[in-house]
Amino acid sequence: IFGVPLQDSIRYANVAISLINDEGHSYIYGYVPIVVAKCGVFLKEKATETEGIFRLAGSEKRIKELKVAFDSPDRFGKGLDWTGYTVHDAANILRRYFNQLPEPIIPLDFYNRFRDPLRNHQAQAVGAIEAQSPSVGEFNPDAAIHAYQQLITELPPLNRQLLLYILDLLAVFASKADQNKMTTANLAAIFQPGILSHPQHDMAPSEYRLSQDVLIFLIENQDSFL
Repeated sequence: IFGVPLQDSIRYANVAISLINDEGHSYIYGYVPIVVAKCGVFLKEKATETEGIFRLAGSEKRIKELKVAFDSPDRFGKGLDWTGYTVHDAANILRRYFNQLPEPIIPLDFYNRFRDPLRNHQAQAVGAIEAQSPSVGEFNPDAAIHAYQQLITELPPLNRQLLLYILDLLAVFASKADQNKMTTANLAAIFQPGILSHPQHDMAPSEYRLSQDVLIFLIENQDSFL
C-alpha cells in the first residue's frame, strides 16, 4: 500500500466514501485507500483541537507497527483498533502514505495547469507570504474557483476522489486553527509535497511557494468543489 501507485492500493485496500444528496439520500461517491479513511475518521473524532496535529512527531515504533498493519493482506488495516496509538501516530502515518506515493495526488500531467489560475496572483488569492512572486493585474477569485472546478472534474476518478477527501479533512482542521494552531498555510506546507509537487522544483522556493498557495486556496474553497 505504501509507495505503490494509487490505482494499485485502491485495488487491494479501499473504503467507499458516501455523500448525502439533495433529497437526503446517501450514495457512494467513490473510494479511498483504507489507511486514509481509517486515519481520517480517527483524527476527525479525536484530534481537531490537538495543538500541532500533523506537525508533531508520533512514536516511530508505533508508526512502524501501523505501517505493517496497513500494508498486510488481507485486511490491510480495515479492522485496526486504535487502542494504544496516539493521534500523532495516526497523523504521521497519514502524512507518510501521501509522501511515499510514486506520484502526487494531482498527477504531474496536471501540475502546471493547477498552478496557472494563481500564477502572478498569489498574494491577492491567499494573502501576502514570503517568497511569493509579485502580483500582476487583477485577480478574480470566482474565475479561479471555476477553473479549479473544471480541472478537478478532469482528474482521473481515483485522484479526484482522494483529493476531495483530503481537502475536506484539512478544511475541518483549518476551521479549528484557534485551538490546534494549524492554519491553512501550515497545513498546506505539510501536505503540499504529497498533493501538488514536481521533482524538477524540489529545490526552488518560489515554485513550491506557488504550489502551497494553490493548496491554501483549494482548502479554503473546498466547499465549492464537491
